[in-house]
Amino acid sequence: MTEPSARARTDAPRVMIVDDDAEMRALLRDALEREGFRVHEHPAAEGLMPLIASWAPHVVVLDKKMTGSSGLDVLRHLHRDHPETPVVFVTAFGGSEVEAEARKLGAAYYMDKPFRVTRLLEVLQTVLGQAGTEHVRMANVDRT
Repeated sequence: MTEPSARARTDAPRVMIVDDDAEMRALLRDALEREGFRVHEHPAAEGLMPLIASWAPHVVVLDKKMTGSSGLDVLRHLHRDHPETPVVFVTAFGGSEVEAEARKLGAAYYMDKPFRVTRLLEVLQTVLGQAGTEHVRMANVDRT
């Protein structure tokens, strides 16, 4: 777990990356920080909800498969406890059933791994642009 980035401006959008793969978190963190996002990483579901409550990210990038917990379970709790926080759900273990479940549980966006970081940046801009509305719909599904 890392502390929120000091390199980004304090008014920059805050992105929480939740993935048990340290290399994936580092790759995403570096790319997002270069684009001016403030980033906080977390490796698991354990301890995540209080962290989200205190740091109040503008968006969460959430992996499906994590040690000790399913990203779908985390998504369920996130949507229940923080319905205003959009979630970009990413997975290498997807398919139509996972997509449908993520949609049902409130994911703002769904992406299959592997994906291009540039595509994630586009998705984050879209989701952040929609976050001002009462409900961020999962209108787009990305399979690139």
